[in-house]
Parts: sequence; structure tokens; C-alpha cells
Amino acid sequence: MTNPDIVIVGAGAAGIGAALELQERGVSHLILEAAGRVGGRAYTDATSLPVPWDHGCHWLHCADVNPLVAWADKLGVDYLREEWVDHFQVWTDGAWEAKTEVDAARATLLDAYEVIEAAGEGGDERPMSALMPDLGRWNRAVPYIMALLHSEDPGRISCVGVSDYDETDLNWPVIEGYGELIRRMSEGLSIHLGVRVAGVAETPSRTKISTDQGDLEAKGAIITASTNVINSGAISIGPGPARDLLDFIADVPCGAYEKVAISLSRPLVTDQAKRFAMVDPGPPQSPLDFQIVQKPAPMMIAHMGGDLAREWVKAGAEARKAFALERLEMAFGREARDAVTGVATTNWLENPNVLGAYSYAVPGAGQRRHEMIAADTGRIAFAGEAFSKPWQATAHGAYQSGRDVAARICAHI
Repeated sequence: MTNPDIVIVGAGAAGIGAALELQERGVSHLILEAAGRVGGRAYTDATSLPVPWDHGCHWLHCADVNPLVAWADKLGVDYLREEWVDHFQVWTDGAWEAKTEVDAARATLLDAYEVIEAAGEGGDERPMSALMPDLGRWNRAVPYIMALLHSEDPGRISCVGVSDYDETDLNWPVIEGYGELIRRMSEGLSIHLGVRVAGVAETPSRTKISTDQGDLEAKGAIITASTNVINSGAISIGPGPARDLLDFIADVPCGAYEKVAISLSRPLVTDQAKRFAMVDPGPPQSPLDFQIVQKPAPMMIAHMGGDLAREWVKAGAEARKAFALERLEMAFGREARDAVTGVATTNWLENPNVLGAYSYAVPGAGQRRHEMIAADTGRIAFAGEAFSKPWQATAHGAYQSGRDVAARICAHI
């Protein structure tokens, strides 16, 4: 590895975005990635099941303004362009709920967010749960969905952080896989896989990057590791403004989110409009939401967030699979299990290169997150979804953060 102008730590969406920005500016750079693949939390698995599936991000959120839609079009990565209409169904008390009840559940969720976001816009740093209105019969399902949206239970999330997100209500699934999109975007970039960065430090005139395969020197470095990896101390940061930012990053951890993907020989839901089926057996058991995948082949993907995800990671991969299959059979009958052709699960919490899902601001830290994003830390900078004010917790937020930070660091070199 030769010494470039900029070293980028991490080949996820933020690292790829940073590299593309530097490439356009004619600034020499390379990416060091600890894993044996690119993509980070964008990972399309093509081996564990008969069909590929996304372990991490899958939806082109805010699709009407998402900069990665243009990349998907340019690279020929297929996605499903649609507006969600009547896309939920809910199973409770041994039967599927009528549309009127499902609509009522959705209205309850939206009403709760309206209250929480209004409070956050007013600077209220209390947790989401403190602002939760009466949820009626949906007092378990709504917090469950919130934990999926934020990868953490609502009692641990700042209302300010929630209100930052610029939602446009247009979300398109990437049929070929979001990880596949990021992989194609990375083609031609200078990426070194299997290189673990142990430390980044400023010297009087250069930046030193220490790795398990030797040291590099550069004019600057962009660290795009997840906030949980940064908070773990896996990458030592030398004295200076970048290390001063670590106290802020500690307040923006990544939560927990895991999936169980079930491939099928035939669709269990024939209504092409449906995208999600929640199975709720009632207290004390938790609801479990299944994403309904029709293309490129039928699948049902169970989603778990927050403490529910942590519970089932602790139980082990086989227990997670059994839990999802049990709930699938509960709602769709014994014949559903007969249609199963494969089962696979994620393990983001125990992945040493990620250690979690996506970020959120803890109560009291929403405004500190704004300061963290705005901070110019000179020749050592941070980028990623946690550093995107309007698009946190998304791949396109990470990508745009990478580009923005790369442009900013150029001013220092």
C-alpha cells in the first residue's frame, strides 16, 4: 500500500461516497476495510438461501430525493418503484384483522409520531416514550414498530433526534439487493480488504494510520466505522479535535436489529400490494413483523429491533430461526412450514466490524448530535449515517455524509 493523500477507514456506503467525491476532485486516496467484502451494513447475501437477500439496508428511503436512486439507474440495479397503499396486514387473536382495524393501527402510529416529532422540533430532549399518547389496543404493536424504525426501544431515544429525520414517505425496495448496489458503486476504487485499522493520529504535518499490516502516512483520514465500533475503542484516536469528538459520538450509539429470512417454494400472501404481515399472539409475547417479498422469489423476512433483537441474539441463531418459523406457522398454518426451502439469520450485534445496527441520539443528546455533525475536526474526520442530520440510519445518509466530509477535509490538505 502506498501513501495517499487521504485514507478512508471502512468500505460501507459512507466510505464509498467519500472515495467517489475524492476521485472526482482528483485527490489520491485508498480505502481500508477490515471485512472481506465491501458494503458494511449494506450486505446482499447470495449464498445462505436459494435467493439473494439483504442482511442490512434494503429500502431506498426518501426515494424522491435519495441520491442513490440515480446510481441504481446508472448501474442497472433493479428496484420496485411504488407508493404504499394498503400494504399492512395484522394477525391477532387467531385471525387476520379487518382493514378498518389495520387502518386504525396505522393512524395510532402516525398520531404518536406527530406528537413526538412536534416535541422534538421544539427542543424536547426527553425519550420518545415520555411523549407517547394513549395507544389503546396497539400499546404493544406501536412501540415494537418504533423499535424497528430506530433499532432501539422508544424509552432510550431523544425526541429531538427523531424529529431531525426528513421523511418523504416514499420507500422503494431494491430487488437485486442494496448491498449489490453499493458493491457495484465501489468497482474501480482503490480498496484493500481484510486490513484492520488500529489507530489514527495526527503528527505535526501528516496523519498516521496504524493497521495490522503496517503503518501508512497520509495528509488526512476519514473514519466511517459505526459509532459502536468507535465507542468500543477498537480504533485508537490520537490527541486533537477528532479525539475531543468521542464524547459526542458516545451519545449516538447504534441499537440492535436482526432479521430471519425464510425462503419459500410459493408465496404465502398472494395480494401483491401487501408488504408486511405482523403476527401478534398477545401478551406476554412480543409481536413479530414479517416483510413479504415477492421478487425475485417469495420470501418472508422477520424483523426484530431493540431489546427483542438482543434477547434472540443471546438465545442463538437456531433459536431465532425457530422463533420466526413458529410465528409464521401460527398465522399461516402448518402448510406454511411445508413451503419453507431455507432459513438464515443475521448477527449484526456480534459482528466485530459493526457491533450493532444503526444510530440514534440518546435522551438529552439530540442537540449534541447537531454539534457533532457540524464539528470540523481538521485532518481526521468522521462520516457515516450517524453524521447525517436529515437521513440518519440510512445508507443514502451515510453516502451523502461521506461525500460532504470528503469535500470538507480537502480544505485542510
